[in-house]
Amino acid sequence: MDIKLIALDMDGTTLQKDYMSISQRTENVLKDAIAKGIHVVPSTGRILGQLPESVICIPGINYAVTSNGAAVMNLNTGEAISNNFIGAGSVKKIIRTLTRRGLFCEIYYKGYSYSNNRYLKNVERIEDFSADQVKFIQYKSKQVEDMLDFTFEHAAEIEKINIPLLSDQIHRNLWQKFSQIHGVMLTQAVAGNIEVNHRSANKGDGLKQLCKILKLDPKNVMAIGDSDNDLQMIKFAGLGVAMGNAPDEVKAAANQVTLPFDQDGVAHAIEKYALS
Repeated sequence: MDIKLIALDMDGTTLQKDYMSISQRTENVLKDAIAKGIHVVPSTGRILGQLPESVICIPGINYAVTSNGAAVMNLNTGEAISNNFIGAGSVKKIIRTLTRRGLFCEIYYKGYSYSNNRYLKNVERIEDFSADQVKFIQYKSKQVEDMLDFTFEHAAEIEKINIPLLSDQIHRNLWQKFSQIHGVMLTQAVAGNIEVNHRSANKGDGLKQLCKILKLDPKNVMAIGDSDNDLQMIKFAGLGVAMGNAPDEVKAAANQVTLPFDQDGVAHAIEKYALS
């Protein structure tokens, strides 16, 4: 198979356990792929401002699919090639519910994550977060005093809402409630969280938009991921690869399964299917 574009999920796939770095082997393989003329494209639920420097500093990585496909970015200019916002009406319904329940959320807007001041000041006390997660959240999130006011002001241009740290019961309740909102799609990257996008925004659609611009056929795309929010890009790609640490439903949707992320599964897959 002639691979011309490699789409890479970040967390649980390309990045190591600190959520920021990549292994030396992975770095070398990505550089080898780029030298071969292959587009390497981070494809992530993260916002532009949360993309890891360890990846985007590699020369030749020019594009990224961010916010689960809601924004396809030109990394050289910082401009969006395409946007797919949630929609003001849906955003307002969701934020009203979260505010009434006193639940924390992250608002993804114009390349940055915005969070409540109180949460960011106390995030290090949350037992479910590792020290690396705490560092990442505090470093990459912008503080907002009143989330309701901020979100209502920018409701028409919200890319994604991330709702983490939910108990099983609250997660089920919110999933059922938000699933009834017309025009939104819910996904889950890690246990206990809900990611809300426009119903047509997903990593597969983001890759589709980018392939149109680059004049590439999906059969020449390899996509590698590990989570529910990677399913659409794995199905879109001519070669969909699931990580060894992915759940069964992701593995079932893929053409191939590689090693887990902590065993350089991304490097292994690229070497085997794109560089050999």
